[in-house]
Amino acid sequence: MTRQFFRPALAAAAAVLLTAGAARAAAPSPRPRWSPPAEKHMLFRVRGPNGATVYLLGSVHLLSAESATLPPEVDAAFARAKSVGFETSIDTLQMRGMELMTRAQYSNGATLRGSISPATAAHADSLIKSYGLSLDQLNGFKPWFVSVVLTQLVLQKMNFKAELGVDMQLHAKAKAASKPEFGLESVDFQLGLFDSLSPKDQESMLTELTPPDSAAKQLKAIRDAWSAGSAATLDSLLNSGMKSSPGVFAALITNRNRSWIPKLETLFATDRVFVAVGVDHLIGPRGVVALLGQRGYTVTRIAP
Repeated sequence: MTRQFFRPALAAAAAVLLTAGAARAAAPSPRPRWSPPAEKHMLFRVRGPNGATVYLLGSVHLLSAESATLPPEVDAAFARAKSVGFETSIDTLQMRGMELMTRAQYSNGATLRGSISPATAAHADSLIKSYGLSLDQLNGFKPWFVSVVLTQLVLQKMNFKAELGVDMQLHAKAKAASKPEFGLESVDFQLGLFDSLSPKDQESMLTELTPPDSAAKQLKAIRDAWSAGSAATLDSLLNSGMKSSPGVFAALITNRNRSWIPKLETLFATDRVFVAVGVDHLIGPRGVVALLGQRGYTVTRIAP
């Protein structure tokens, strides 16, 4: 469930999801007291064969105010960059965010209960009740959207907001500095990403649902590991899905990592490009950093 923490399409549509009828059932909670770890980051410098530099930053798409300040090393690298890349076009994604709602709903009389096994329905119904909702309230929506709604409810209670996320901060800075922006993949691809999962993989997203307290604990652990710049901890927290849901993990992470490499390689024809993608795409043996290293690029993590 925590994988949605890093999906920009969902971050851009957070306001839409949180004003849906089901989402309104969540009661706000007080702002949590939290002291962020010493500022670190997941920033890498990649050198091409001609000496050109591409900066790669591991992003979190939603953050709370107390964890949203970007370290000076990130600001400095961003200031040096001539252009800025994200997973996709943020402007277009924001304009088309409502399309997620259309994709999320069943058509032709299909329902959630009728599309999943009785065992999964019983499991999901029990857990959804812990969020103050019921499976029947969400019966018109596909499994991936149910998982998204519940994740967004937890993030809302934790005061995590898309506008405080790394991507939106850098997007605003790029606009202010008139830096050209680009995306590694199309908005159409982003919007259809979850809907393209097989019924089996979508159902697995329901079986992995956890109660709100447990989900909040997971999200806090990810935030803390990201704030502390702990690649090993992030790898452990985020890449466990490789075993439990290999199809979902491949579709959301590893397949996309491989597809981005040719695009990233074209950036070395220029110089000083800054690219921010979900931190789960950079870490681990199948991450973008490892893949670029295997192709002979010099990758250096910039120390705080």
